[in-house]
Amino acid sequence: MNIQVYPGSAPLKLEDKEEFYRALADNPPLTSELTFTNLYCWREPYNFKVSRLDNLLVVLSDTDSGREFLNPIGSGDIKSCVIKILKDTKGEFIRIGEEPSGLFRGEGSIQVDYDRDNSDYLYAASDLIELKGRKYDGKRNLIRRFKAEHEYEYLNLDAFNIGECLEFEETWCTIRDCDSVQGLNNERQAIKEMIVNFRHFTLLAGAIRVGGRISAVAIAERLNPGTLVMHVLKADPSMPGLYQLIFNEFLMRQKRDFAYVNLEQDLGAAGLRRAKESYHPFKLINKYTLRLRNT
Repeated sequence: MNIQVYPGSAPLKLEDKEEFYRALADNPPLTSELTFTNLYCWREPYNFKVSRLDNLLVVLSDTDSGREFLNPIGSGDIKSCVIKILKDTKGEFIRIGEEPSGLFRGEGSIQVDYDRDNSDYLYAASDLIELKGRKYDGKRNLIRRFKAEHEYEYLNLDAFNIGECLEFEETWCTIRDCDSVQGLNNERQAIKEMIVNFRHFTLLAGAIRVGGRISAVAIAERLNPGTLVMHVLKADPSMPGLYQLIFNEFLMRQKRDFAYVNLEQDLGAAGLRRAKESYHPFKLINKYTLRLRNT
C-alpha cells in the first residue's frame, strides 16, 4: 500500500462531493457521520482532511487533541487500511460502526473500546409517524396542545426558500447563547453551511411558520437505502409542542421513502439523552474507538 496519510492529506473541498457520493454508494453507511453533507459542513471545527488509499477515502480530523480518523469510505480493504494508518500515525479511528469494528476483535495489536456517547439512535419510522400507544401519550398531547393554541403553516423547503431559516437559526442561538458555548457555536456554523450550500447536497427540509415567522426547522437526508438521518431538528423553545410537531409533520411527508430514522448521537449530554430515549429507539447503532494496544 502506498499512502501519505499525514501530512499528505488535503483539506476537504466541495469539489470532492461526487467522489464521496460514489464511495458511499459502494458501501452504504449505518453511522450518521458518514454523509458528505456532515463531513463538509463540519469541516472547519474538526479540520477535516481527506486521504485516498486504493478504493477508500479516509477522513482525518487534525486538531490540537491529536489525529483522529473516521471509518474508511468505499469498497477497499478496510482492515488493512486501518492497521497501516494506526501504525504509521499512532492516531485513533473514532466512531467506527459495529461491522468494521468487528474486523479487529481478536486482533492482538488493536484495542477496541465501546463509545456509548457517540452511538446513534435508530427508530422505526412508523413509530415516530403514528405515535401509537401509551408510551407516546405525552408526545401526542403536546402536539394537540400546540395545534389548539396556534395557527401554523408547514413549508417544504428547497434551495429557493431555505434561506428563510437563517434568521430562525440566529434567533435560536440568541436564546441559547451560542456565543458562549463552543459546541453550539460550531453547530451554528455547520447549519449555515448546510443552508448556504443546500443546492449542492441531497437534502430534504421542512419548516413551520407561526405568526409569519419560521419557528421550527427540520433538515435530513438519506443515509442508506432504508434510513433517513436527521441533521437539524430545532424549534422555538417558548412554544411547547412545536418540536414534537415539526418532527412528526416532517416525517409524515417523507414516509414512503424510508423505514428507519437515525437521530444521531447524544454526545453524553444528559438532557439530550433523555430526549432521544423518550422517543423509544428501535436500537442503538453502536460505535467504537480503535487504537494500537499498549505493549
